[in-house]
Amino acid sequence: MRAAELLRRLDQRGALLLDGGLGTLLMAAGLEPGRAPEWWVLERPDAVREAHRAYVEAGSEVIHACCFGGSPVKLEAAGLAGRCREVNARAVQLAREAAAGRALVAGDVGPTGRFLPPLGDATPELLAAAYREQVEVLAGEGVDLISIETMIDLREAQLALAAALATGLPVLCALTFEARPRGVFTIMGDRLEAALAALAAAGAHAVGCNCSVTSEPMLKMVQAARPGLTAPIVAQPNAGQPRVTP
Repeated sequence: MRAAELLRRLDQRGALLLDGGLGTLLMAAGLEPGRAPEWWVLERPDAVREAHRAYVEAGSEVIHACCFGGSPVKLEAAGLAGRCREVNARAVQLAREAAAGRALVAGDVGPTGRFLPPLGDATPELLAAAYREQVEVLAGEGVDLISIETMIDLREAQLALAAALATGLPVLCALTFEARPRGVFTIMGDRLEAALAALAAAGAHAVGCNCSVTSEPMLKMVQAARPGLTAPIVAQPNAGQPRVTP
């Protein structure tokens, strides 16, 4: 898919309905706490396919392949070192089978789990190479678009975005934000309005927020960011918040 086609669909429909939390459905199906969902791409493909299919049946127009943690850096931490191509290719295949032409398939790209200085020792070169390896597999397997999600550091999001844009596919890029007394920021201190504007200026075809908060606070975030943006906005709130129980 070309960016122009995605934007044309948005213009025609006003919005595209994304899917919900894939990990949530897999945990309900028995995925062990703390285990990377990418393991099930290889071990329990039927469960992954059925989770995708449930979202398609519910009306999702875009589903995310099960590769949120599919960068080689993240896979190594999950015990899947050296299996980037295998995991991402299989994830796309399962999503495509479930979509059956009724939904677009997004290659899902999440944070590597490594931090740039001053909090960590990861280098931009390391992260950029990791993202390039992942998105090249996703593009080669025929995803319709790339969806970068749950980024907490604008710098890392920009590295992922540059790699994704190089594939020629449409790219959505969302960060996760929290409300503070002085405004809305990522955990790393990137202000909502400036961060989304920077991603749009860098070429993202849609930018926005996902995770961490429920619909009401996310709506306020979207309303705050909207005036300074020309790109479409991504909004993927949590369905609820965790509760501490005895």
